Amino acid sequence: MFKKLFIGLALFTFVLLGGCASLNHGMLMKGQIVNVGTDTVTLCIGTRDGAKPGDTLAVKRSVFKKGYVATDEGESMFELVHVGEVKIKLIINEHYATAEVLNGDIQLHDTAELQK
Repeated sequence: MFKKLFIGLALFTFVLLGGCASLNHGMLMKGQIVNVGTDTVTLCIGTRDGAKPGDTLAVKRSVFKKGYVATDEGESMFELVHVGEVKIKLIINEHYATAEVLNGDIQLHDTAELQK
């Protein structure tokens, strides 16, 4: 009885954790552009984040809203604007990767996130 319960619990945990790993890669990978070259960028995204060569990331920039007038307390005066896309070519280590600029005007400190 306890052996079947233990095996069932172990299998359930394995499936649950396996699903969380793919959820993390599929929805939560995000990092900052830390270096910009002619056709490549270095991102603060690496193996620790689940990055793999071939991953395509949307690049966004935080910009001040034009004509912003505060109407609600806590309302943000900034918005994220899509500025381009990059594709990871080389994983440097657990923290960094190099990516090819596919399109857009990518700048230092922009944010790259896995496209969903």
